[in-house]
Amino acid sequence: MEIQWALVLFTVISGAGAWLFAFSMLGYLLKKDAAPSKMETIVAFVLVAVGGCMSVLHLSHVDRILEALNHPTSGIFVEAAMIGVLCVILAVYFVLLVRGSSEKARTAVGVLGLLVGMVFTYACGSSYMMEARPAWQTVALPLAYFGTAASAGAGLNLLLKAVQKRDGAAVSFAGLLTVVGGALGLVLAAAFCISAGAYVAAADNGAMAGTVALFVALAAVVACGAVALKQPKNALVLGAIALVAGVAAATLLRVVMWLIGTPFMDFFLMALD
Repeated sequence: MEIQWALVLFTVISGAGAWLFAFSMLGYLLKKDAAPSKMETIVAFVLVAVGGCMSVLHLSHVDRILEALNHPTSGIFVEAAMIGVLCVILAVYFVLLVRGSSEKARTAVGVLGLLVGMVFTYACGSSYMMEARPAWQTVALPLAYFGTAASAGAGLNLLLKAVQKRDGAAVSFAGLLTVVGGALGLVLAAAFCISAGAYVAAADNGAMAGTVALFVALAAVVACGAVALKQPKNALVLGAIALVAGVAAATLLRVVMWLIGTPFMDFFLMALD
Protein backbone atom coordinates (compact mmCIF):
# COMPACT_ATOMS: atom_id res chain seq x y z
CA MET A 1 0.00 0.00 0.00
CA GLU A 2 1.05 3.62 -0.37
CA ILE A 3 3.47 4.79 2.29
CA GLN A 4 2.24 7.80 4.26
CA TRP A 5 5.55 9.66 4.49
CA ALA A 6 4.18 12.45 6.65
CA LEU A 7 3.24 9.90 9.30
CA VAL A 8 6.58 8.13 8.98
CA LEU A 9 8.58 11.34 9.41
CA PHE A 10 6.31 12.50 12.25
CA THR A 11 7.27 9.61 14.51
CA VAL A 12 10.92 9.50 13.40
CA ILE A 13 11.59 13.21 13.97
CA SER A 14 9.57 13.67 17.16
CA GLY A 15 10.80 10.34 18.54
CA ALA A 16 14.44 11.31 18.04
CA GLY A 17 13.81 14.58 19.89
CA ALA A 18 12.03 12.85 22.77
CA TRP A 19 14.82 10.31 23.20
CA LEU A 20 17.55 12.94 22.89
CA PHE A 21 16.23 14.62 26.02
CA ALA A 22 15.59 11.27 27.71
CA PHE A 23 19.16 10.02 27.18
CA SER A 24 20.66 13.35 28.18
CA MET A 25 18.59 13.35 31.36
CA LEU A 26 19.51 9.75 32.06
CA GLY A 27 23.21 10.63 31.94
CA TYR A 28 22.59 13.34 34.53
CA LEU A 29 20.55 11.09 36.83
CA LEU A 30 23.28 8.45 36.76
CA LYS A 31 25.85 11.16 37.57
CA LYS A 32 27.76 10.53 34.34
CA ASP A 33 27.18 13.95 32.83
CA ALA A 34 25.78 17.41 33.45
CA ALA A 35 22.05 18.11 33.20
CA PRO A 36 20.56 18.54 29.71
CA SER A 37 21.94 21.76 28.28
CA LYS A 38 20.11 24.64 26.60
CA MET A 39 21.24 23.35 23.21
CA GLU A 40 19.95 19.84 23.86
CA THR A 41 16.64 21.15 25.19
CA ILE A 42 16.13 23.47 22.22
CA VAL A 43 16.96 20.75 19.69
CA ALA A 44 14.62 18.30 21.45
CA PHE A 45 11.81 20.88 21.55
CA VAL A 46 12.20 21.79 17.87
CA LEU A 47 12.22 18.16 16.75
CA VAL A 48 9.15 17.26 18.80
CA ALA A 49 7.27 20.36 17.60
CA VAL A 50 8.24 19.95 13.94
CA GLY A 51 7.42 16.26 14.05
CA GLY A 52 4.04 17.06 15.55
CA CYS A 53 3.27 19.51 12.76
CA MET A 54 4.16 16.90 10.14
CA SER A 55 1.62 14.47 11.56
CA VAL A 56 -1.27 16.26 9.84
CA LEU A 57 0.35 16.83 6.43
CA HIS A 58 -1.00 13.57 5.00
CA LEU A 59 -4.52 15.03 5.11
CA SER A 60 -5.76 16.87 2.03
CA HIS A 61 -7.80 19.04 4.43
CA VAL A 62 -5.56 19.75 7.42
CA ASP A 63 -8.46 21.32 9.29
CA ARG A 64 -10.04 17.88 9.52
CA ILE A 65 -7.57 17.06 12.30
CA LEU A 66 -9.85 19.03 14.62
CA GLU A 67 -12.58 16.46 14.03
CA ALA A 68 -10.25 13.65 15.07
CA LEU A 69 -9.29 15.54 18.21
CA ASN A 70 -12.93 15.48 19.30
CA HIS A 71 -12.46 11.81 20.19
CA PRO A 72 -10.27 11.57 23.35
CA THR A 73 -9.90 7.80 23.04
CA SER A 74 -8.41 7.92 19.53
CA GLY A 75 -4.72 7.37 18.86
CA ILE A 76 -4.51 10.73 17.09
CA PHE A 77 -5.81 12.53 20.17
CA VAL A 78 -3.38 10.72 22.49
CA GLU A 79 -0.41 11.52 20.24
CA ALA A 80 -1.40 15.18 19.91
CA ALA A 81 -1.95 15.52 23.64
CA MET A 82 1.39 13.95 24.47
CA ILE A 83 3.22 16.16 21.96
CA GLY A 84 1.65 19.22 23.56
CA VAL A 85 2.50 18.07 27.08
CA LEU A 86 6.08 17.20 26.12
CA CYS A 87 6.63 20.57 24.43
CA VAL A 88 5.33 22.35 27.54
CA ILE A 89 7.64 20.31 29.77
CA LEU A 90 10.67 21.06 27.58
CA ALA A 91 9.78 24.75 27.51
CA VAL A 92 9.44 24.85 31.30
CA TYR A 93 12.76 23.04 31.71
CA PHE A 94 14.44 25.57 29.41
CA VAL A 95 13.01 28.49 31.40
CA LEU A 96 14.26 26.92 34.63
CA LEU A 97 17.73 26.59 33.09
CA VAL A 98 17.78 30.21 31.92
CA ARG A 99 16.57 31.50 35.28
CA GLY A 100 19.03 29.34 37.22
CA SER A 101 16.25 27.73 39.27
CA SER A 102 16.92 25.10 41.92
CA GLU A 103 18.42 21.78 40.92
CA LYS A 104 15.49 19.92 42.50
CA ALA A 105 12.96 21.79 40.36
CA ARG A 106 14.95 21.20 37.16
CA THR A 107 15.40 17.53 38.00
CA ALA A 108 11.70 17.01 38.70
CA VAL A 109 10.70 18.61 35.39
CA GLY A 110 13.49 16.77 33.55
CA VAL A 111 12.41 13.37 34.89
CA LEU A 112 8.86 14.12 33.83
CA GLY A 113 10.09 14.98 30.35
CA LEU A 114 12.10 11.76 30.21
CA LEU A 115 9.08 9.62 31.13
CA VAL A 116 6.57 11.41 28.89
CA GLY A 117 8.97 11.25 25.94
CA MET A 118 9.53 7.52 26.32
CA VAL A 119 5.81 6.77 26.67
CA PHE A 120 5.07 8.99 23.68
CA THR A 121 7.30 6.94 21.34
CA TYR A 122 5.47 3.79 22.42
CA ALA A 123 2.06 5.43 21.98
CA CYS A 124 2.95 6.42 18.41
CA GLY A 125 3.13 2.74 17.50
CA SER A 126 0.22 1.56 19.62
CA SER A 127 -2.19 3.80 17.69
CA TYR A 128 -1.72 1.54 14.65
CA MET A 129 -2.77 -1.66 16.40
CA MET A 130 -6.12 -2.80 14.98
CA GLU A 131 -7.79 -6.11 14.23
CA ALA A 132 -8.37 -5.16 10.59
CA ARG A 133 -4.59 -5.16 10.09
CA PRO A 134 -3.32 -8.52 11.38
CA ALA A 135 0.32 -7.68 10.61
CA TRP A 136 0.04 -4.69 12.95
CA GLN A 137 -2.08 -6.28 15.65
CA THR A 138 0.81 -7.06 17.99
CA VAL A 139 2.39 -5.28 20.94
CA ALA A 140 5.71 -5.83 19.18
CA LEU A 141 4.82 -2.94 16.84
CA PRO A 142 4.74 -0.13 19.44
CA LEU A 143 7.77 -1.69 21.09
CA ALA A 144 9.61 -1.53 17.75
CA TYR A 145 8.61 2.13 17.41
CA PHE A 146 9.93 2.68 20.94
CA GLY A 147 13.24 0.91 20.26
CA THR A 148 14.03 2.44 16.87
CA ALA A 149 13.20 5.94 18.13
CA ALA A 150 15.69 5.25 20.92
CA SER A 151 18.38 4.34 18.40
CA ALA A 152 17.91 7.65 16.57
CA GLY A 153 17.84 9.65 19.80
CA ALA A 154 20.96 7.90 21.09
CA GLY A 155 22.92 8.81 17.96
CA LEU A 156 21.79 12.43 18.24
CA ASN A 157 22.73 12.53 21.92
CA LEU A 158 26.24 11.27 21.14
CA LEU A 159 26.67 13.83 18.36
CA LEU A 160 25.57 16.76 20.51
CA LYS A 161 27.84 15.68 23.36
CA ALA A 162 30.75 15.82 20.91
CA VAL A 163 29.62 19.15 19.43
CA GLN A 164 29.48 20.66 22.94
CA LYS A 165 32.94 19.24 23.69
CA ARG A 166 31.89 17.48 26.88
CA ASP A 167 34.64 15.71 28.80
CA GLY A 168 35.82 12.22 27.85
CA ALA A 169 33.82 10.44 30.56
CA ALA A 170 30.55 12.08 29.49
CA VAL A 171 31.17 11.30 25.81
CA SER A 172 32.12 7.72 26.61
CA PHE A 173 28.89 7.28 28.55
CA ALA A 174 26.97 8.74 25.60
CA GLY A 175 28.71 6.05 23.53
CA LEU A 176 27.44 3.42 25.96
CA LEU A 177 23.93 4.82 25.68
CA THR A 178 24.24 4.63 21.91
CA VAL A 179 25.08 0.94 22.21
CA VAL A 180 22.05 0.51 24.46
CA GLY A 181 19.77 2.46 22.11
CA GLY A 182 20.95 0.54 19.06
CA ALA A 183 20.65 -2.81 20.84
CA LEU A 184 17.18 -1.90 22.07
CA GLY A 185 16.18 -1.11 18.51
CA LEU A 186 17.68 -4.37 17.27
CA VAL A 187 15.87 -6.57 19.76
CA LEU A 188 12.49 -4.87 19.54
CA ALA A 189 12.56 -4.49 15.75
CA ALA A 190 13.47 -8.17 15.51
CA ALA A 191 10.49 -9.03 17.70
CA PHE A 192 8.15 -7.20 15.33
CA CYS A 193 9.73 -8.65 12.19
CA ILE A 194 9.47 -12.16 13.61
CA SER A 195 5.85 -11.55 14.58
CA ALA A 196 5.05 -10.21 11.10
CA GLY A 197 7.44 -12.56 9.32
CA ALA A 198 4.79 -14.23 7.18
CA TYR A 199 3.58 -10.87 5.90
CA VAL A 200 7.12 -9.64 5.21
CA ALA A 201 7.99 -12.82 3.31
CA ALA A 202 4.78 -12.70 1.28
CA ALA A 203 5.22 -9.06 0.26
CA ASP A 204 6.72 -8.48 -3.18
CA ASN A 205 7.18 -4.73 -2.77
CA GLY A 206 10.59 -4.49 -1.11
CA ALA A 207 9.60 -5.28 2.46
CA MET A 208 12.25 -7.99 2.77
CA ALA A 209 15.01 -5.72 1.45
CA GLY A 210 13.85 -2.99 3.81
CA THR A 211 14.02 -5.40 6.74
CA VAL A 212 17.59 -6.38 5.93
CA ALA A 213 18.61 -2.71 5.59
CA LEU A 214 16.89 -1.99 8.91
CA PHE A 215 19.11 -4.40 10.82
CA VAL A 216 22.25 -3.24 9.02
CA ALA A 217 21.48 0.32 10.13
CA LEU A 218 20.84 -0.73 13.72
CA ALA A 219 24.08 -2.72 13.78
CA ALA A 220 25.88 0.43 12.62
CA VAL A 221 24.41 2.38 15.55
CA VAL A 222 25.67 -0.23 18.00
CA ALA A 223 29.10 -0.31 16.35
CA CYS A 224 29.48 3.48 16.45
CA GLY A 225 28.50 3.56 20.11
CA ALA A 226 30.97 0.80 20.97
CA VAL A 227 33.84 2.63 19.27
CA ALA A 228 32.89 5.97 20.87
CA LEU A 229 32.85 4.26 24.26
CA LYS A 230 36.54 3.42 23.84
CA GLN A 231 37.58 6.36 21.66
CA PRO A 232 35.59 9.43 22.78
CA LYS A 233 37.88 11.73 20.79
CA ASN A 234 36.28 10.41 17.59
CA ALA A 235 32.74 10.96 18.87
CA LEU A 236 31.92 13.77 16.42
CA VAL A 237 32.24 11.54 13.36
CA LEU A 238 30.86 8.49 15.13
CA GLY A 239 27.90 10.46 16.44
CA ALA A 240 27.09 11.76 12.97
CA ILE A 241 27.20 8.23 11.54
CA ALA A 242 25.13 6.85 14.42
CA LEU A 243 22.53 9.59 13.95
CA VAL A 244 22.19 8.91 10.22
CA ALA A 245 22.02 5.15 10.84
CA GLY A 246 19.53 5.57 13.69
CA VAL A 247 17.24 7.81 11.65
CA ALA A 248 17.53 5.39 8.71
CA ALA A 249 16.62 2.46 10.97
CA ALA A 250 13.61 4.23 12.46
CA THR A 251 12.43 5.21 8.98
CA LEU A 252 12.94 1.71 7.56
CA LEU A 253 10.98 0.09 10.38
CA ARG A 254 8.00 2.32 9.64
CA VAL A 255 8.33 1.85 5.88
CA VAL A 256 8.31 -1.94 6.28
CA MET A 257 5.23 -1.61 8.49
CA TRP A 258 3.39 0.28 5.74
CA LEU A 259 4.57 -2.09 3.00
CA ILE A 260 2.98 -5.07 4.71
CA GLY A 261 -0.26 -3.18 5.35
CA THR A 262 -3.68 -3.93 3.91
CA PRO A 263 -6.06 -1.76 1.85
CA PHE A 264 -8.10 -1.06 5.00
CA MET A 265 -5.92 1.95 5.84
CA ASP A 266 -6.63 3.47 2.41
CA PHE A 267 -10.31 3.68 3.29
CA PHE A 268 -9.45 5.06 6.74
CA LEU A 269 -7.34 7.86 5.26
CA MET A 270 -10.00 8.67 2.67
CA ALA A 271 -12.54 9.01 5.47
CA LEU A 272 -10.30 11.54 7.25
CA ASP A 273 -9.80 13.47 4.03
